[in-house]
Amino acid sequence: MSRNLRLFYLYRLLATSYLYVPIFMLFRAARGLSFFESLALGAIYSAVVIVVEIPTGVFADRLGRRRSMLVGALTMTASCLLAAQAHSFGEFAIAEALAAMSLALCSGADSAYLFDLLLEHGRVHEYSRRESTASAWHLMGNACAYAAGGLLATIDLVLPFYATAVVAAAAAIVACLLADDRPRDAAPAAKVLRSWGRDMTAAIRDVTSNSRLAWLIGYSAAVFVLLRATDYLYQPYLSTRGLGQLEIGLLYAGVALVASLVAYRTHVLRRRYSDELLLWALLGGLAISFLGLAGAGAGPWMLSLLVVQAIANGIYSPLTKPLLNAEIHDSSRRAAVLSIESIARRAAIGIFAPLVGFYGKVGVMELCGVVGLGGLVLLALTRGRLAPAPVPVPVPIATDRTR
Repeated sequence: MSRNLRLFYLYRLLATSYLYVPIFMLFRAARGLSFFESLALGAIYSAVVIVVEIPTGVFADRLGRRRSMLVGALTMTASCLLAAQAHSFGEFAIAEALAAMSLALCSGADSAYLFDLLLEHGRVHEYSRRESTASAWHLMGNACAYAAGGLLATIDLVLPFYATAVVAAAAAIVACLLADDRPRDAAPAAKVLRSWGRDMTAAIRDVTSNSRLAWLIGYSAAVFVLLRATDYLYQPYLSTRGLGQLEIGLLYAGVALVASLVAYRTHVLRRRYSDELLLWALLGGLAISFLGLAGAGAGPWMLSLLVVQAIANGIYSPLTKPLLNAEIHDSSRRAAVLSIESIARRAAIGIFAPLVGFYGKVGVMELCGVVGLGGLVLLALTRGRLAPAPVPVPVPIATDRTR
C-alpha cells in the first residue's frame, strides 16, 4: 500500500499543477477577450461540469477510479494545447469544456480511490491525515506551478499552457502506475452505460435522504465560490496595484505554499479544535478578508489578507472531504455522491461568475464579502435544524488492485 500512497500523492501534485492560473485572465485579454467574456467562460466551464459530473462519477465507480484519473489528466493535456492556439471566444469555450471534462473525471474519483485504498487495508481511520497530506502535495504542486508560470509568462504568455500540457501528461503516466481498482465483477461497457441512470438516481437519493450530507454539500459550495473567485479576481486586482506578471506568479505561489503548509497540518487542527469551530471560522474569515481587500493597497495589509485566504484554501479540502466521506455509507457510489457535491460547487460558481462579469472589476471584492456573509447567515439558520446522524462503518467494494 505504501507504494500506491506515494504514487497517489505524486498524482495529486501533478494533476492540478496548472502553470497558466496566474496569467490566464491576462492571456485571454491579450487574445482579445473582454473581462465579461472571461467570466462567461467560467460559467461555461461550470455548466459542462454540472452536465458530466455524475456520469463521470458513475464511470469511476463502475470502471475504476484510476481509469477516470488517467483519462482526466489526458483530457487536460488536450485542453491546454487547444487553449494555446485559441484566438476566439468559441475556441476558448471548447478548451474550457475539455478542462471541465478533466475536472469531472478526476473530481471525486481521486478522493474515492484514497478512501477505499485505506478501507481495503483496514486503515480508514487514517483518512483525515492522508487527505491532509494529499491536499498539501496538491497545493505544493500549485505553488511550484504558479511560480514557474509567472516566470514563463515574462517570456511569452502562451508558454504556461504548453508547460501545463506536459505536466498533465506526466500525471497520466503516474495514474498508469497506480494499482488498478476495477471492481472484480466489472460489467461490460454497454451494461455500465445502461446502469448509469439507475446509479445516478441512487446517488441523488443518498444525498436527499441525509440532511447532514446535504448541509455539508451546501457549505462546501458556499466556500468554494469564494475560493475559486480568487482565480478570476487576483490577476486584475494585483495588476491595478502595480504588480507585473512575474510578481503575480510569485505571489500566487506564496499563497499556494502557505495553503500547502496549512493543509498538511489540518488533521492536527481537527484534533485540537472542533470541526464546527473550523467550519465557521473558515467561511467567516473568507468573507471578512474580501471586505478588507477592497480597501487595501499594495502593502502589508493586503498581504496579510491574502494569507488569511491562503489559510482558508489550505483547510477547505482536508476539512470538508473527511466530513463528506463519513456521511457516504455505500462505497460503491462514493465517487457518484462526491460528484453531486462537485455539481453543487460548480453550479454556485457558474451562477456567480457571470454576475461578477456584469458587476465589473470595481467593487467586486465587496461583492464577494457580502455574498460570503450572506452564505454564513443562511448556513447558520439551516444548521440549527439538523440532528446528528449515526455513521455506520462503510462497506468496501471488492476490487482488483493489481497493475
